[in-house]
Amino acid sequence: MKSFTVTALLLATLIPYTSIPAEGAPLKKGAKKSVPAAAAKEEPVTPYTILSIIPSQGEPGRKVNLMGSGFSTDTLAWLGTTAVPTSVLNDKQIEFEIPRIDPGLYALYLKRPDGAISKIYNFPILAPKPVIDAITPDTVFGCAPDQERAVTLSGKNFQESSALLFDGGAVRSSFTSPEALSFTVPHNVLGGQHNIQIKNSNDIVSGTVAFYIDMKPVIHAVHQGEERVNSYDLVLEGHNFQQGSSVVVDGRQVYNGTDREKIRFVNCSRIIYERSPYDRSTKSLRIQVINPNGEESPVATVSAP
Repeated sequence: MKSFTVTALLLATLIPYTSIPAEGAPLKKGAKKSVPAAAAKEEPVTPYTILSIIPSQGEPGRKVNLMGSGFSTDTLAWLGTTAVPTSVLNDKQIEFEIPRIDPGLYALYLKRPDGAISKIYNFPILAPKPVIDAITPDTVFGCAPDQERAVTLSGKNFQESSALLFDGGAVRSSFTSPEALSFTVPHNVLGGQHNIQIKNSNDIVSGTVAFYIDMKPVIHAVHQGEERVNSYDLVLEGHNFQQGSSVVVDGRQVYNGTDREKIRFVNCSRIIYERSPYDRSTKSLRIQVINPNGEESPVATVSAP
């Protein structure tokens, strides 16, 4: 009996009761608590649900909108082996921009770092369509020299091999960048409105923009030229004058070869009006040019004998 009591006392001194916490009691500082096996299991991953993909195909640079659930800020869209950042619009809507990758059919799916992955969909990426945003200038004069017939197209997705279509026919153009092309308006085209398009090497054609060739005569300036005993010259400077143009002075029409007064066509920007006044006193003259097709210039007013 005495030996049992001594043994029990020895065990009590070797293992203090405070070293074994009761169930639910707080741990001492630095102590580690064992974790039950069931609690160590990972929480289930929330799956993605994609209800719609709009548009169902597109070209690089276009935004794609996905409706569904399970989206988060760290979601990535994958097109084949290319990861694409996304933007969460709300808890049911996410979007991404198609990157500049080659045209073709790609596997599209969503993936999060926690391993959640959506169903895989086929997504066709189209060749980028050329787009014309602006044409500068959008009007040239019919008889303008080459340096004034240069036109620049601004847009996107132009290629070095792109063809510029003028009323459906290809004309020579110069590639500056994927955003700019230029060309010179041909001289052998009629006045009026024309259509401009860009056609890429894959036969994809841009939309049409309007371009105008102005054939209406305009007088920029009138000044006196050579003087003779009974006549002098009035020089008309402007544009879109034609070989058969006539000059109207104060309502009286003067043609080339009129007996007393006449006009001489020099070129499309100059006509010389040989005037034979009855006296040399200065007066106000109203002068206008009329082309053979009936188009009239605005009236110019000049002070001359």
